[in-house]
Formats: sequence, structure tokens, C-alpha cells
Amino acid sequence: MDNNIIQAYLWNEVIRLGFSPAGKKERKNWVIQYGKSLKDFWGVGEYPTKINHNLIVVFHSNVFLEYKFAHIINIEKYTIKLYYLSNSLELMWEHDVDFQGYFQFPEKSLLHKYNKLQTAQRNISTIHIGTVLNGLIFHPAVHQHIKSPIDDHEIRIGGGIYNPFVFLFHLRFQLCPSKEKRNKEETRLVTLFEDAIRSDKNIPPNELFK
Repeated sequence: MDNNIIQAYLWNEVIRLGFSPAGKKERKNWVIQYGKSLKDFWGVGEYPTKINHNLIVVFHSNVFLEYKFAHIINIEKYTIKLYYLSNSLELMWEHDVDFQGYFQFPEKSLLHKYNKLQTAQRNISTIHIGTVLNGLIFHPAVHQHIKSPIDDHEIRIGGGIYNPFVFLFHLRFQLCPSKEKRNKEETRLVTLFEDAIRSDKNIPPNELFK
């Protein structure tokens, strides 16, 4: 089976098993676990997490430079805002996902009609999983670089990521200041998703953010 076809199916499987919490309660729990994981993964100090209706605000310090940031996440509308906290609250950029009324390439429908998922699952390898995670999280082909207040070319903010949970996880990985931690995380995630795909089991947030 062609590697590109295998990886196309695995791309959707990774999103389905790790980044598709169902229902308001699961989505909120996913984002809360995400916020809690930043302290250890980024090696930052204590931070408060505030929950107000559909909004979750995560404040944190980033050790690239002595700056403070805030994620404001609207889990109902799928809007993610990153603020830079200096003397005032300054909006750096906003990641918005509009699901209604706009055409998106229907890859899920096409893959379903092709009906080769089981064949792809039988032919998966660690290399396939690594390639897919690289495209989704570690090094998206389409990306931007932040020049201010952080100027680090290794930070790649992926463009066109329509799943907000993938985007948040990708941001968590990209803004980790430790290259050693990022390398270990790559290895861990490849194993985690390979096991999940082979067993066809969702990855709970406490395992995803371990």
C-alpha cells in the first residue's frame, strides 16, 4: 500500500483518537489538563487557571524571555487567543476556526469512500506515525515564525490547523524551551499514538499530557 495513503488514514486516526473530545464536559476537561501540563513541560512557575462559563484562561510565564503570556480559550466557538502581558494585556495573535458556512477539503469523506482504513492499519509502522506527527505537531509544512517578543527560528506556528485541540497541543510543543524535552516528547508521542491506533482506543487527556 502506498505510504501516502497509509499516512492519510493515520493522520485522521491521530486526530480522532487524541484530539476529538466529545461533548462540553470532555472538551473542558481536555483543556484543563492541557493547562495543568504546561507547568512541568515548560518548566515554569505556578500559574492560576480560571474557568468562566465557556472560557478558560491559562496564565503562565515563558522562560524564553522574562515575559508572561495568557491563553484565552473559548471551547464553544473554538477561538484561541495568545496575549502578551507586559504593562498591559497585548493581543499577539488569534487562532479562529469557522466550521459553519465555509468549504473545507473533505478528506474524511474521500478516505471513507476509498475504504482502506483497515488495510492502512495493518501496514502502519513507527516511521508512518512519526511522519504524521511531524506534519501535525512537530514541524507543519505551512507555518509562521514569531519575531517579537520571542525571536527563535525553531518555533513554528502551524497554519491551517482546523482542529483547535491539535493547535493547542502543537503550541504546547513549539513553545517548550527545552530541546531535550521536545525530543523526548516526540519519542513518547510516536509510541503513544502507535499503540492507540493499533488498539483503536482513545487517548485520555491524562495520558496525552503525561
